[in-house]
Amino acid sequence: MNDQPRKKPIGVLLQEKGLISDAHIGLALQDQKITKERVGEILERLGFVSQYDVATTISEQEDRPYLDINAVRPAEESLRLFNRNICEQNDFLPMRHDTQAGAIECVTAADDVVALDKLITRHTGLKPFFYQGEKGKIRNAVQYYYYFLENPVEKLLEREIQLLSMDKDDVRNLDNFVAHLFQLAVKNRASDIHIRPMDRAINIAFRIDGVLRPMFSLPPSMKRVITTLKMRADMDIAEQRLPQDGSFGETILTNHYDFRVSTTVCPYGENMVMRLLPAKSDFMGLPQLGFEPDDIELVRQIFNEPYGIVLLTGPTGSGKTTTLYAAVRALNLTEKNVMTVENPIEYRIPLMRQTQINTKAGYTFSSAIRHFLRHDPDVILVGEIRDKETAETAISASETGHLVLSTLHTNTAFGALPRLRSLGIPPFMLADSLVGVVSQRLVRKICPTCKEAYTPSQEELDYLKIEGLDTLYRGVGCETCFGTGFHGRTLVYEVLRSFPALAVAIGNDATLDEMRHIAVSNGYREIETCAHAKLVRGDVSLSEVVRVLGY
Repeated sequence: MNDQPRKKPIGVLLQEKGLISDAHIGLALQDQKITKERVGEILERLGFVSQYDVATTISEQEDRPYLDINAVRPAEESLRLFNRNICEQNDFLPMRHDTQAGAIECVTAADDVVALDKLITRHTGLKPFFYQGEKGKIRNAVQYYYYFLENPVEKLLEREIQLLSMDKDDVRNLDNFVAHLFQLAVKNRASDIHIRPMDRAINIAFRIDGVLRPMFSLPPSMKRVITTLKMRADMDIAEQRLPQDGSFGETILTNHYDFRVSTTVCPYGENMVMRLLPAKSDFMGLPQLGFEPDDIELVRQIFNEPYGIVLLTGPTGSGKTTTLYAAVRALNLTEKNVMTVENPIEYRIPLMRQTQINTKAGYTFSSAIRHFLRHDPDVILVGEIRDKETAETAISASETGHLVLSTLHTNTAFGALPRLRSLGIPPFMLADSLVGVVSQRLVRKICPTCKEAYTPSQEELDYLKIEGLDTLYRGVGCETCFGTGFHGRTLVYEVLRSFPALAVAIGNDATLDEMRHIAVSNGYREIETCAHAKLVRGDVSLSEVVRVLGY
């Protein structure tokens, strides 16, 4: 007789953690009758929980440590113990092993870990120790590491460049070169590919973790690569005098990517930038993005207000849209009608009514908001406020019983106020409608593999002015981070929530210094406070904070 207690279903565990409600489970069960999926898979697909939520919940239930597979790099000799098919079929990836100790570490998302334990032991003679990971990340990592183990893309790319350089008559097509270029970009986690003609060469650079990094150069004879990519992006190859925009899709290592392509004319030829957008990516919650526990509750309170306007501010590429979606996912989407207008739609959530602007057809941010008001919305998400008409329409919607969420390009949370004033919004309307502002930046995290502690210099101590500080951290560079010392990014941010005294100051058109003083006296913390907390904890380096925030 089996006396072991029966394990709780994943839906119950997620509910106990406060991640979902009875309404979420009820809707998932309705869907299950049609799709026959598992409840956990439906909850993920509908955007109620992320793969991270599911993985960490299973980790706690099984007393199996969680491992973010994107933050570490498996040992090549451990990968060679298995082939890709075994790892794919059983949802695991070997990380490292010790033959003398007879042990091997693996990260898994398998349903039956007991069977996997037996399989690995039988296959290698080693006893496995398991970490819990996200299924989607593990499957991507298996594809990633085994493909590049078998296909050294740097050497393949170098060989292709040599062949093209010797092709004086331009008869060899560029398909192999382009394919290897895209693979190298994915291998390096690049968000953008820059093709930069210069006087004697064409430089290829990748933007990795927000920083532009030169990768290699091509001979001037290969400038036709730009023509090839313009054709893929459905751009006019004959037009080389004016900037152009285009797009195309590409499958790389079984994952589909959308490429947003832009050209501009420079003295040495056309400059091209391609942004890589994964067609499918797992949603990240507020903790994963880098919000501290106390601030997570504050952000959730702001986004749960019944009406008003909430703004995300920061420079281009600072993750505003990602934060916006993470906060929206925290809403009870089963009880709220959320309508969005974006450019483009970056994350697809089935329960949200998402639309995309089409300026040629006259469908703009402002016209969309007016149209949404006839669709009984609770929440209206506007991709960006960039002109007077959109600002006025968004504020008007927030004053008629709707919660309006949007982004704005300003450098600080308080910078949103003069920015909206410059767009013609009167102070009394701002005072009445503003719920809160989240201003953020993305900073590179120290690589966990090569992280080291050091004693800060007197200059660093004078700059930080943190009492009792005797240790800081940095990355020295390793194979995992491609020698940069950084791997991945996290947020530094400030959260401004409106309250009566601040609303009065806004309505009276007080100066920014006066409003900031009122806010600080009521608990408002500026972005430097968040950055310093992450510095002391060892998440980020001082050099990176200075790079992003300045002195």
